[in-house]
Amino acid sequence: MLEQLRSVGAELRTAPDDIWAKVLHAGTYALRADDAWVVLIVRQGLPPGPAASVRERHADPPLGTALPAFRSLWPGATRHSGTCSLEINDVVRALGDRRLGRVERVVLRTSGYEVHVLMEGVIRQFGESALEKVEGNPLDPSFWVRSQPATSEEIAFTLTWTKLRHPLTDTLYSFASSKTVFRPYQFVPVLKLLSSSTGRLLIADEVGLGKTIEAGLIWSELEQRMHLDRILVVAPAALTLKWKAEMQRRFDRNLDVLTPADLLDFARGLRDGQNPRLQAVISMQVLRGAKEALEILNEVNPQFDLVIVDEAHAMRNRGTSTHLLGQMLSDWSDYLIFLSATPLNLGRDDLFNLVNLLSEEEFGDRNVFGSQLEPNQVLNEMARNLAADGGKSPSELLACLDSIRAMELGRSVMQRPDFAALRELLNTNVALTFAETAQAKRLIAELNSLSSVFTRTRKVDVPDAKALRRAIQIDVRWSDEEYAFYRQVQRAYKERALATGIPPGFAMQMPLRQTASCIPAMQALLRENHPELLTSEVDDLDEQDVDEAPAVFDGLMDSIDLGQPLGRDSKFEALKDRMILARTRGMRQVMIFSFFRRTLTYLGERLSADFSVRVMTGQTKMSERQRIMEEFRDGKFEVLLLSQVGSEGLDFEFCNVLVNYDLPWNPMQVEQRIGRLDRFGQEHEKIFIFNMHVPGTIESDIFERLYARIGVFEQSIGELEPILRDDFASITRDLLDPRLTPEERQQMAERVAVALEARKQEIQRLGESHGLLSSIDQLKIDGMTEAGPSDGRFVGQSEIRRLIERVLGRLGGRLSQPDSEGICSLVGSVTLAQRLRAGGIPGRGSMYPVSKFAALMRDEEVVRVTFVTDVASKHNVELLSTRHPLVILALDEFGGESLSLKRYGAVAVPGVAHGKRLIARVDLAESTGLRPRVELWVTAVDAVTGRPDDEAGVKLLTALAEGTLRDVQGSTTRPSLIRLAEVDALSFERKAVVEAGRLAENVALVDARIASRMRSFELKIMRVDRTLEEVRRERREPSIVRLHEGRRRNLANDARSVADELAPKKNLSLSLTQVAVLVLEGT
Repeated sequence: MLEQLRSVGAELRTAPDDIWAKVLHAGTYALRADDAWVVLIVRQGLPPGPAASVRERHADPPLGTALPAFRSLWPGATRHSGTCSLEINDVVRALGDRRLGRVERVVLRTSGYEVHVLMEGVIRQFGESALEKVEGNPLDPSFWVRSQPATSEEIAFTLTWTKLRHPLTDTLYSFASSKTVFRPYQFVPVLKLLSSSTGRLLIADEVGLGKTIEAGLIWSELEQRMHLDRILVVAPAALTLKWKAEMQRRFDRNLDVLTPADLLDFARGLRDGQNPRLQAVISMQVLRGAKEALEILNEVNPQFDLVIVDEAHAMRNRGTSTHLLGQMLSDWSDYLIFLSATPLNLGRDDLFNLVNLLSEEEFGDRNVFGSQLEPNQVLNEMARNLAADGGKSPSELLACLDSIRAMELGRSVMQRPDFAALRELLNTNVALTFAETAQAKRLIAELNSLSSVFTRTRKVDVPDAKALRRAIQIDVRWSDEEYAFYRQVQRAYKERALATGIPPGFAMQMPLRQTASCIPAMQALLRENHPELLTSEVDDLDEQDVDEAPAVFDGLMDSIDLGQPLGRDSKFEALKDRMILARTRGMRQVMIFSFFRRTLTYLGERLSADFSVRVMTGQTKMSERQRIMEEFRDGKFEVLLLSQVGSEGLDFEFCNVLVNYDLPWNPMQVEQRIGRLDRFGQEHEKIFIFNMHVPGTIESDIFERLYARIGVFEQSIGELEPILRDDFASITRDLLDPRLTPEERQQMAERVAVALEARKQEIQRLGESHGLLSSIDQLKIDGMTEAGPSDGRFVGQSEIRRLIERVLGRLGGRLSQPDSEGICSLVGSVTLAQRLRAGGIPGRGSMYPVSKFAALMRDEEVVRVTFVTDVASKHNVELLSTRHPLVILALDEFGGESLSLKRYGAVAVPGVAHGKRLIARVDLAESTGLRPRVELWVTAVDAVTGRPDDEAGVKLLTALAEGTLRDVQGSTTRPSLIRLAEVDALSFERKAVVEAGRLAENVALVDARIASRMRSFELKIMRVDRTLEEVRRERREPSIVRLHEGRRRNLANDARSVADELAPKKNLSLSLTQVAVLVLEGT
């Protein structure tokens, strides 16, 4: 009977005897179920009865019982293999093949048994005689060591696969994943966030150090560890397009720019029960003004996986709509990142307001905030002494630590477990070891009250060699005719300002600035007689400026006698003469900045007679800008003419000559121009900054002198940015007051310079009072070096290449070796393209959408790729990193093939002493609790002495990441059972000690978290109640009242769920999953 059923391809299953045998007669039952015939064969049961049949749906036993019995038994029954020598779930190996597989199905054919085997992710069909059964459990380490040792390549693949399939807590997956030049300090925020339990951070690096890149790296790190559905970037309106461009260019990441209508659609979708995804940037002004959308969002209390707020200091003023917006974003976001170069410049209250938005449970009361900061000065002094050669002894540092007792909040610091651990560490009369020093630094960093939410890098802290800035004047002597024309424009400007009785606005300044920039361009504009040309020549104007332009233009036309075009352009001639001289002295390339597009066009036409020239403005497409940039980098032309907006987001560290053909009337814009060249990685020792100096103009007599006085040309003025950005517009209006005499204007400029210098010194004192660790100290604590993360805590280029070559080997395609510039050629296949399309691969980590990349693979187009971030940044080629679709496809392709992974081998490891032999096991250690952790543990003993080797794990994982694992030369002796048992015992002992420590730490953390969260919600609700009372008393518009009422309702609901949510997290367990057994030998 069974053979007949097999012959028709029926699937057979076997179930053990159970309760059904007591009610069913032995025999065969043929049943109609769900439009198909099924058969139930009862081998042991009640005595067989007479044959019978019935057509009714409900029948008496036994026929009426057979169908329920079949339906109950079938799902849990095991597949039946009949008389085949192989059974379902057997582990098998094809003859002549080392790969393992598992039997999924056995089918009887007329010529014998057909065996279906799951091997390397696909079902392969074999004849029974082509397979051999492999005895033992392939998941058991004792099975692994009986097999042939694997090669170093195979072992490396297994370990890399494990690192990527199970993201490790202490591994930086964002390393080498972006088209940026590697700067260690830019990973400090990532490391901070990984060690934080709040998911909140204020990044306060100085201008020009790359806060946008740091936020992008955090995003990359998080997306490797969790599924991110909703990411929102909030930025000032002027920076939204910069964010879109930077994320696309640096991270191959597409950001939508949200309009008010887009945000409203998103909010309505959430309210209607949809689950819309979001990956977008929105201006702070649009978000603040989207009252209907905010009301809906407040009603539904949405969850954002990640929110990034640029220029977050705008949220510092309590009682404003922008501060309320910050509170709502804080309520809605799992991870919240604030970016601001200025928080230390704002004063203690403003800094408190920002960190309070990030973590109200830690920073809930402004009155005690100063006391919270006080211990930091002692801790920072201790950290500096630990880092310095010849610093204080441990006992002296212990005395410093104990001085915290006398401080107002010293008791609360002393009660923390980290304080006790640090005291114990320092309570010694001998010098600290390297490991103890590192541990002391970590504990000091944990005790710093701001360290959990704050990170700041200053340019002075970054150890890169810095280029010297040298400012040079190019003196211009205008002709009488040129001066006369300038004075006409100046007089018209002055008369109009006096007539209107209002300070001169941006549009009113434009004619005077355009004239100082380039008289021929200004005359051409006036002859064309189009008012809009006055503003269309500038890259960044607001609506008010555009609206003012026609009236300003009409006034000029009435006041200025154009006469004949001037016969010469003294300013241009002075520039050309200096450039020709510079070329004879070896200066081959120069960047010339102007505020005006018409000036740039004019210069391009005239300079092209003597130089090779390109022009780049805000109207130049991004793709064209990148092409011009690459040609300039490759030395294909000499002069690049550009505006500030045209250069936004581009780095010109290979060029060291800049000409300010005209000066912006704000020093921060000068700083930003210079910052395009004065970047880390600048290839020259000096940067030459040429300023066109025209005596008698406001630009040269007032602004150039003021800029030189405050040092804008010679040094970075990043610490003055908040004042220069927020206040300099009013300073400019005051300086341009038409009622001032030239002498009064000079005196005012001098007073401004003195005030700015005093403010700079005040800012420096304020920064020191916060007692923050420098980022360089933090890097040492977190184990970062100039080459990357230490101890192999990253996924290396060789690991990524190995994965990609494996997937290309299976699906078709090829990857060349890198050329002299580090660029490889990638060619795909039709099969590879099909898998990319069918695999649900997320559209990230590639210059191309997945569909476009798949099409390139299908057509076997050559795609230029690299594994090196610097090369990808320089040449704008495809970066193969952990984020790339091919890596994600490889993980998916090999995802179900743990049986095929090689888990026993002998490898040569750099750093292990020559002739030394270690027996090691690699475990995936996973602990639960409030701070879940996933780690790779390596436990090793000497093969001869059995002595533990604590350094073996670091050496193995470093060699894996750096691609230096090698095969062992000659034969390898299998590890003895005694040594394997010793390794197992040592691993379990480590597990027991770590688990006990983490359990105690976890219980304390959860109790503290519950208390602080409840206190936080109480404070938030109290403040909302006070605010509600104020807005009702002031009779503010109903929409504002509803926003606050909605927020209070959401806070009350969240508070009620705190204990229920967190109490279960007191439970903690630590499990080990063995990954590999290895023999490690010295090289």
